[in-house]
Amino acid sequence: MDERDPRLAELQARNQALEARVRDLGVINAFATSLLHVRAEVDDILWDVANEVVARMGLEDCVIYLLDPDGSRLVQRAAYGPKNPRAREIKDPIVIPLGQGIVGTVAATGNAERIDDVRLDPRYITDDASRLSELAVPIVGDRGVIGVIDTEHSQLGFFTPHHEDLLATIASMTASRLQLADLHLRLSQLNRSLEEKVEARTAELRVAHARSEQLLLNVLPAPVASRLEAGEQRIAERFDDVAVLFADLVGFTNLAAGWAPEAVVELLEQVFSAFDEACVAHGCEKVKTIGDAWMAVCGVPEPVPDALDRLVRLALRLLVVLEELGRATGVRLQVRIGVHLGPVVAGVIGRTKFAWDLWGDTVNVASRLESQGLPGRVHVTAETAGRLVGYRIQDRGEIALKGIGRVRTAVVLGEEER
Repeated sequence: MDERDPRLAELQARNQALEARVRDLGVINAFATSLLHVRAEVDDILWDVANEVVARMGLEDCVIYLLDPDGSRLVQRAAYGPKNPRAREIKDPIVIPLGQGIVGTVAATGNAERIDDVRLDPRYITDDASRLSELAVPIVGDRGVIGVIDTEHSQLGFFTPHHEDLLATIASMTASRLQLADLHLRLSQLNRSLEEKVEARTAELRVAHARSEQLLLNVLPAPVASRLEAGEQRIAERFDDVAVLFADLVGFTNLAAGWAPEAVVELLEQVFSAFDEACVAHGCEKVKTIGDAWMAVCGVPEPVPDALDRLVRLALRLLVVLEELGRATGVRLQVRIGVHLGPVVAGVIGRTKFAWDLWGDTVNVASRLESQGLPGRVHVTAETAGRLVGYRIQDRGEIALKGIGRVRTAVVLGEEER
């Protein structure tokens, strides 16, 4: 024999070993490359291992198991070979209790199992078909075993220590990727939870803000409330032509003296709610209620050219509203109304409880006209009556208004026929 034959055989053996090593490195490199892809889904990772990595090792089949959430059973999650007839489908999937079979033992002990002849191992579980050799390696995370990569072969003693080392490396890399996927999932869930909490808190704040706005609008005109919300500290203005109205329920104190408190409040609620609705309908602004009296204005906080006309129409409407309520409730109520036109100062007072109010002689005169008016009539000064067009006016002559002096007044009986 040629003395070069042994050396040639040795070189060929080394070459084959190098080629095998290159293939192994190719498998590891392919898997490492796949890990760089942004995939946070567990199933993506497992099917990638089964179809892209194990397939390159020239194995006949592979099944990847993961422990279920309570850690008592191993569930088939991905497969390569006969167990995977198409796409991401596992044929006749089985569940293996922890500690049972070769796979269950590997999961329980954390040690790989390489079986040369499964016919001699009573732990062997036949799945889709019986084979002769088996290799199972654990997928070990930071907290212990989380799964198993299992492969079988129809040839006796097929799997070598080299296969075991290579599959163990793949299992270790799989564990790292699964843990990263779990971290991504938990971070995603945390983000969703935080987003939901932020959305819920934002909704609460939105509701609270809307409630706060509504509360402000209940005591302040909308333009004034907007200025306060914008940060304006002191709101005080002078207006020249403002119509002021006072309305007082005649004899209500004596009427309600024997009533239960709930009945008194209920009736006043009906009366003043109806007044408030009429006020809005006529483009006027309610200022406040004072006991059984009610105050409204027009021409402030936003000046209008027909402030007096709007407020007198409102005053006449209040008389009708009270008649309608009397028929509906069976309680006969009358009201005195005073209206005056002139300059006022309007502004907001208070730091914790806001109040929008008006001051000046115009307010005082309107109040005196109401208190010295006639039930069921709208009381005005003769000067104010002179500015009204289209109304039936009845002169009252001069009367003494407390704190004002003698003033010629009149009553507005209604609008003229058109």
